[in-house]
Amino acid sequence: MELPASAVVVCEMNRTRADLYELWLGDREVRRALTRTQFVEAFDAGIAVLVLDDSFGGGETGPILERVASAAPHCRVLGIRERSNTAPESAYDRELERPVFEGDLTDSVEALFHRANYHLLLDQYYRTTVLISAYEWRADGEPADNERYERLRDRAERLQDYLNGLRPRMSDEDVRVVAEEMSFSDTAAVDAEKSIVSKYRPDECARCGQDWNKPIDGGESAAKLGAYVWRCVNCGHVDMRADPNHRRVSSFRR
Repeated sequence: MELPASAVVVCEMNRTRADLYELWLGDREVRRALTRTQFVEAFDAGIAVLVLDDSFGGGETGPILERVASAAPHCRVLGIRERSNTAPESAYDRELERPVFEGDLTDSVEALFHRANYHLLLDQYYRTTVLISAYEWRADGEPADNERYERLRDRAERLQDYLNGLRPRMSDEDVRVVAEEMSFSDTAAVDAEKSIVSKYRPDECARCGQDWNKPIDGGESAAKLGAYVWRCVNCGHVDMRADPNHRRVSSFRR
C-alpha cells in the first residue's frame, strides 16, 4: 500500500550514528541531515517521521520543530536525548534515551510513521464525507449531479480501504492520539464553494494539468498540506512553492 507520507529524515550530527540509523531503517526511504542546511534540503511535505537528536544544531531544536509544524503538521517527531537531559514537558511525540537500540528505534519510527499517514488519510476521509453530506443535504437525499456524487463516494470508499489497511498495524493508543489531534472544526468548516486562490499556489498541477482554480467533485482541486505545499486532489501530486525551484516533493497514488 503506497502511503501519502513516505519518508523519514534523520537529524544526527554524528555521521556514524546517522549511518547506523539509516541501516536500521532500511525498509523506509531515509534522508540524512548532518547539518541544519541539509535538514532544510531534506525536509518536505512527504516526510512522515523526523528522528531528531536533541543536540542537533547546537541544541537549538525550536526552529526545526517550527518548520515541521508549518510545512508538514502531520509529521511525527522522535526525539533522541541523553538520559540526564530531561525537560518538564517533552516537545516530541516520542523520546528515546541514548544509547539507542535497533529494536527501540525501528518500533518507534514504525508507530509514528503509521500515525502520520493515518492522520493524513483520516483528514481527507472526513473532508470527503463532509462534501458527500453537503450534496445529500442540498438535494434532499437525491443528488442531482449523480456522477460527481458517485465519484465522491468512490473516493471515500478508497480512503476507507487505506484506513482499514493501516488500522491493524496501529495500537489503540496510537489511534486515540490521532483522533484527539484531528481538528474537526477545520474539517467541518470546509465550504465546497469557497475559492482556493493563493498568492504562491500554482494555477495547475505540474503532473496532470488539473486546473487548481476550478473545483473538482464539488470541492477544492488542491489540498493545502502546509506553508507553500499543496497536493493535487485529482492525481495526488504534491507541489512545494516555497522558493523559485518549485521542486516536486512526493506523490500519493489514489
